[in-house]
Amino acid sequence: MAGYKWFSQDGLKTDVFLFYKQVFYIIVCSIMLLLIIYNAYKDKKKLTFSFTLLPLLLYGLFALLSTIFSKYTPFGFTGIYEQFESIFVILGYCISVYYAFLFIKTEDNLRFIFKYLLISIIILSLLGLSQILGHDFIGSDLAKNLILPSKLLGKLDLSFNFGLHRVYLTLYNPNYVGVYVSLLAPILVGMLLAEKSRNKIILYITALIGLLISLLGSQSKTSVISLFFAAVLILILFRKYIFRKSKILISIYGIVVTVILVLFVLNFTKITNTVNTLFNMTKENPTLTDIKTGDDLVITYKGNDIKINLSMANDGMSILMKDGLDKIIPYTMDNGTGEFLINDERFSGLKAALTLYNQILCLKVNIDNKDWIFSNQLGDNSFYYLNVSGKFDKIKKAESALFTGHEMFASSRGYIWSRTIPLLKDNIFGTGADTFVFAFPQQDYVNLYNAGFDGQLITRPHNMYLQMGVQTGVVSLIAFLLFYFIYFVSSIKLYINGTFNNFYSQVGVSIFIGTVAYMISGITNDSTITVAPLFWALIGIGLAINYKLKPNQKQ
Repeated sequence: MAGYKWFSQDGLKTDVFLFYKQVFYIIVCSIMLLLIIYNAYKDKKKLTFSFTLLPLLLYGLFALLSTIFSKYTPFGFTGIYEQFESIFVILGYCISVYYAFLFIKTEDNLRFIFKYLLISIIILSLLGLSQILGHDFIGSDLAKNLILPSKLLGKLDLSFNFGLHRVYLTLYNPNYVGVYVSLLAPILVGMLLAEKSRNKIILYITALIGLLISLLGSQSKTSVISLFFAAVLILILFRKYIFRKSKILISIYGIVVTVILVLFVLNFTKITNTVNTLFNMTKENPTLTDIKTGDDLVITYKGNDIKINLSMANDGMSILMKDGLDKIIPYTMDNGTGEFLINDERFSGLKAALTLYNQILCLKVNIDNKDWIFSNQLGDNSFYYLNVSGKFDKIKKAESALFTGHEMFASSRGYIWSRTIPLLKDNIFGTGADTFVFAFPQQDYVNLYNAGFDGQLITRPHNMYLQMGVQTGVVSLIAFLLFYFIYFVSSIKLYINGTFNNFYSQVGVSIFIGTVAYMISGITNDSTITVAPLFWALIGIGLAINYKLKPNQKQ
């Protein structure tokens, strides 16, 4: 990716979270596929299929086609850094759903899976506890010896910039801890309400507390919304159990209320500021709104244009400044600093100076105390912007929609969404798996700066649906939504009046609620190799249960 002007010169990146997750997941899904083929060959009969799976098949097919015919096909097949959700991973999601649908046949299968799911939750919760206490296991010498090859021990720094006491588990990003908890906490609550065994109740509560501690330590904010809707759905579907399990329910809500109260007491100001930022819909009015890098450098500042041209004269370099009406703007030179001071109140926040970069003459414009460096000495007499990657590039203002003027909404997601939504009309069939970074307007440098992303590369849209729509295409997104809609409707029909007297229905309704929470969390988070495999496996199990229960209509 170092060949792209908006990417850094260094083509080497260190990854300890995602790459091998992708490798291992592809291996596991390949084994699943071989077992499916073997099962069909052994039994000499057609494999079980359901109409619900047809949209899933279309989703996988269009994802594959979008990658094969993409301009960025190699990246779609390998995955890119910070993501590693290649087409093989996406097809693996589809395979895991069908594998679960095909092979989950008995209660023993379900109990086996849930046993190890609980064990994994508790193990990760212990890791989260170590991180929130400031003794992160992953940062220990033992973990480094497990992670790093011997040739890199002592040479590669494994410190992460999440901050002390911040929980990220093994999920790369603290926000993904929120997605993980959104998916699993409702499942644990559902199982808890339907469970009769005291020992298992204690185990579920322990795992649930571990998840809540991890959520608290992750400081993930958007997951609160998905958990709220999951709680409402739990109240609706488990209404017959509410009074029967009142002690358990009081304990759960008591824990949640206590955590919230402690959080507010310890960090009231920070939390209120975070909430205000998250839901801030105030109209943004930045002083710098546009920069055009053409034959002239045109800067739009406080609604006024200033055109700057740099040319060679007999006595050296000449700088000419004009306003939007082509009237000359006077300036004086500070002999002490070498700065050109603009004598016009409209541009009082601007200063300019000549500078050199790699022996190239450049113009440094200081705008509200931030230096922007440009040059028109690159051969075509037009201006280029020197970005943080040390490369000269054109500034291209991106098309915007829906959140225009409200870019700071939802922790600056408003900016990313507003620049991603217009991409959908050109990506009916998508740019290919894991190629969002190439589709996003990375040269929208001014607006990236205004939204707080100066110097950052946007590799994901922070919205699972926009991610699918751009990468694998709008058609594949519709297929995915139809797949989940069919599962959603069938689950509502099965569980709305259920009494959940058997393990099948208990697991089925719990997984359903968990997947709803995950789908809601997808509004503010992406699909990622860290959590998505769990979602797809669970929804496959949910489909298998629904398929088994549907003929009976009684749970």
